[in-house]
Amino acid sequence: MDFLIRNGRWWHVLIVGTALANALVAGFVAVSAATRAERTEGLVATGALLLIPVVWLAFGVKSIGEPRRGTVLIALVTLLVAVSMVLVPWTGFVQTLVYPLVWLVCVSARRSILVSIAIAVGIGVVSALYNGVDEIPDILPGQLFSVAATCGIGLSISYAWRVADERRAVLEQLTASQEQVQELSRLSGASVERERISRDLHDTLAQTLAGLAMLADRSANDISRLRSDEAAAGEEAQAALRAQEERADLIASLARDALAEARVLIAENAPVRSTDSADAGDSAEATFSDALRRLVERFRRETGVLAEARIDVAPAALDRESEVVLLRCAQESLSNARRHSGASNVRLSVETKDGDVVLQVADDGRGFELTAEPAGYGLASLHDRANAISGSVDISSSPGSGTIVTVTIPAKAGADA
Repeated sequence: MDFLIRNGRWWHVLIVGTALANALVAGFVAVSAATRAERTEGLVATGALLLIPVVWLAFGVKSIGEPRRGTVLIALVTLLVAVSMVLVPWTGFVQTLVYPLVWLVCVSARRSILVSIAIAVGIGVVSALYNGVDEIPDILPGQLFSVAATCGIGLSISYAWRVADERRAVLEQLTASQEQVQELSRLSGASVERERISRDLHDTLAQTLAGLAMLADRSANDISRLRSDEAAAGEEAQAALRAQEERADLIASLARDALAEARVLIAENAPVRSTDSADAGDSAEATFSDALRRLVERFRRETGVLAEARIDVAPAALDRESEVVLLRCAQESLSNARRHSGASNVRLSVETKDGDVVLQVADDGRGFELTAEPAGYGLASLHDRANAISGSVDISSSPGSGTIVTVTIPAKAGADA
């Protein structure tokens, strides 16, 4: 229906053109009439046909969808068509204008069929009364054909309109669903990104700053003890102050590392490289190994716990993403050992085994029950990072027996074992 309203100019062409063509036929009949009565009939038919465009332009497309105006339009056009057909039967083709209007104006197909039959019967009866009953055999076949053709075409068009409306409704629903999916996808992506940033902050800056806080607390306690101890010997005080100076240097170094890690997160550049020029290496193997050794050395300096690192992995065994995962897992494991284990020895190792790269962090601390619900975000972060690159995490621990964290990830394709 909206399509018809938007394209009303084509209805103008159809109705005005058809009416004028039949008006020419009626005018020719009037001009070539042999009697005055025939000439009068031709002129009246011509006038009726010329009024059809006037009626259409007065009501026109505005009548479609408005029952009252549509009824007036159909009644007037039917009357003018009936006059022209009764007076000049050669203009019978003009009735093709009535039936499409009926199907446009009427609400249901059943009503359209009934109105079409009524119009055909009405035109046939008026023509028979005016021209004589003997004209019925000539009028009836044409009217029956007109009604049958009109109903067939009307039903087909109605079905097409119904299907088009259904498809338009489905398309609107699909469009709405796509917009909803896009919105959900955007929200999901934002949620995943927030989770990734949260995990990175936890594995980098949070742990570094935790180390800074621990060292600062130890320095403050030691300085407070030195100031309150009036019997402290001069040399002992100087040694303690030197220790505090070393600890301050370590705090500064950790601060530089925190700054480097922040820049890495912003630039999404991984893994975290050593900020000390002495630790920098030329090869990928040396850089990754030095980064792990730096973590272990920092852990030892911060906690005083005996810690060692053994790294035996081929340069081609890890890509950048795998290095990031292993580095973050090592950070988290060492952080857990520092905060919870109470260990006196910690061992970190990385090796290639059966096509996989295996990171293991073992301590001889107090351990914990594996069945207990883990507190905090750390262990979940380990599993999430490993699973993201098809790896796995295994944790072996029991109260009083220490803890072993094993992270296994696939080695890079083509790497030598």
